[in-house]
Amino acid sequence: MNASASVSELDRNALLELEILTHVEETPRLNNRMAAAKLGCSVKLAHAVLSKMVERGLLHVKKLHARRWDYFLTPKGVSEKIRLTYEFLDFSMRFYQEARKASSQVCRDLAEEGKRSVAFIGSGDLAEIVYLGVKEWGLDLVGVFDGEGGGDFLGHPIEPLHKARESRTDALIVCLYDKKDPMSSAKYLPDGIEATDRMRWIFAAPYPLDDGV
Repeated sequence: MNASASVSELDRNALLELEILTHVEETPRLNNRMAAAKLGCSVKLAHAVLSKMVERGLLHVKKLHARRWDYFLTPKGVSEKIRLTYEFLDFSMRFYQEARKASSQVCRDLAEEGKRSVAFIGSGDLAEIVYLGVKEWGLDLVGVFDGEGGGDFLGHPIEPLHKARESRTDALIVCLYDKKDPMSSAKYLPDGIEATDRMRWIFAAPYPLDDGV
């Protein structure tokens, strides 16, 4: 799997179905609006996913009244949930491996350019992976920016995302990604944040990744 790979290999609809199957396993209470909020998609798409799953025999739906539809896993739905869970875990491991290699290369490039101080934009799972590269190449993490701020990341206070532009570090490493396409080569940034020359993206390297990284 290389840096141009994406969730499309696992199929976005499959991920949506796994979310639905996991939810229904815990509670039958579900409707189109709830599904849309949980999946981060439109109500129309959520309705389409649910309808298709019922048609395929993964879910059984019981109408209690006009505003109450309960969903239950069928035996086929249970088998599909197990299959998708293992497939997703495999994808997650490959994501970690590629992120580890790519982030190590980004940090190596910064070190060889004579840059030392870095800040992270994002404090989630990718940031934890990138931090390994920061330590490996002797860089100094001096700031972390994410959301509205609050909490800490490995001892560093998390500041509001909008303050990232005020950072005076040598580089800003973007540790955020589009969950629909995590290893896209696009330079992903959340709304309201503009790209600058100091930013580096983990999966936007102009060179192929290989086992020698």
